[in-house]
Amino acid sequence: MRLPRGTFSGQLHSVGVRRSRPSLALLVATLLLFPATGSLEQQPPVTITSLTDGDWVEGVVEVAVTAEGNFTQVELLANGAVVASGSPGELLAWDTAVANATAPADFTLVARGSDDDGSQAESAPVRVTVIYPRQLTFDGAADLQPEWSPAGDRLVFKSNRGLEEHIYHLYTLAVVSGDLQPIVTDRSYHGYPGWSPSGERMVFNSYAPEEGETTLDMDIYAVNLSSGESVQVTFDPAFDDSGRWSPAGDEISFHSSRGGSLDVWKVAVDADGSPTGEPVRLTTGDGSEHCPRWSFDGEWITYEAERGETNDIWVMRSDGSDARQVTNDMHYDRYPGWSPDGEWLIYDSERDGNKDLYLVPVGGGTERRITMDAAIDRHADWSPQGNLLAFHSGRGGSLDIWLVEIPDPAGATGGEGTEPSLAAALALGAAAAAAIVLRRRRGRPRQE
Repeated sequence: MRLPRGTFSGQLHSVGVRRSRPSLALLVATLLLFPATGSLEQQPPVTITSLTDGDWVEGVVEVAVTAEGNFTQVELLANGAVVASGSPGELLAWDTAVANATAPADFTLVARGSDDDGSQAESAPVRVTVIYPRQLTFDGAADLQPEWSPAGDRLVFKSNRGLEEHIYHLYTLAVVSGDLQPIVTDRSYHGYPGWSPSGERMVFNSYAPEEGETTLDMDIYAVNLSSGESVQVTFDPAFDDSGRWSPAGDEISFHSSRGGSLDVWKVAVDADGSPTGEPVRLTTGDGSEHCPRWSFDGEWITYEAERGETNDIWVMRSDGSDARQVTNDMHYDRYPGWSPDGEWLIYDSERDGNKDLYLVPVGGGTERRITMDAAIDRHADWSPQGNLLAFHSGRGGSLDIWLVEIPDPAGATGGEGTEPSLAAALALGAAAAAAIVLRRRRGRPRQE
């Protein structure tokens, strides 16, 4: 190919007078070609790898730290104070316990490596929030399935204290004072208790073992807390369980095997819980749909659905329409419940190898782990007053009622899916900056 007339230097000169601004991509390419110097520092040789900004932690937290170089000791600092130390490669155990602490507390963590000549290097900071679960019951029996009262001042739970192992009675507990009161009824077995909107009655499931009935004969009942007299809500010979009063007080939801498999049903009731119509089936899936819970506004119901080898969390409108799957994975997700604002669901899951509590947005998304004790934590219920969660746990040596206050989930920062700023990436070196720019260009929506 023939070149156009003119000298090569003239071509250079003509190009040179075109004063175009260098693109961001060109800047990044330049950073990749030359080592980072000056203000562009290399990635720190000490890094906290097991935690990210915005994580919630509790109890003894084992923190993993990588230290590249000739470091002989690694320390973990929380808000500037050394809380753990060890050799490079060891997990650093941070005991977050603080006497009488209940409210979530924010901490900034930094790992610091030291070598024999006194040289030190610190990691980038990681900001986490510590939560402080506290035990409410100490009987040593099985205290299970706590549910908040409408006023948010008491809990109801079932317990086999002083009874045969398979028989449960109901108790209410004042969260502040610790006042414990038995609920007297005319039934011998009680399970899955839940309050009426007025707080004057309780719904529960029951069978009569003294009459030869088994748990397969379970029905739904409602008891007047003042008189102890109960009314029967369901009468089918099939298994009926897990009743919950609607916020409006005119319906009770439950799950039942009367259709051939476990499904979610509801029945219209009057003020004392007596049925005023025939039960209505809300789910018709091939698997088992169970454990329904009303949203605080009564518009939605969450439930768990077992299909094949998985059990996931779903929501639907209170008439059974518009069913939506919220969790979708191979883990066993159970016992869902609502946040008061209807934006979050709380549930328990074995996704990290242990039964712990998790949060997930109702619209779907990345879950957030709440508890991480080696014992089981299950059946959480969200207080109508603030971010208090009641649950039962084996962490005290027996199954007891526990309480934990969590931060506002909507105000959480960081975590998976949060992209660091370009300025922060530049501080880590050219390669990190290039990766951020590339992700942004690929993910930028097209303007139409």
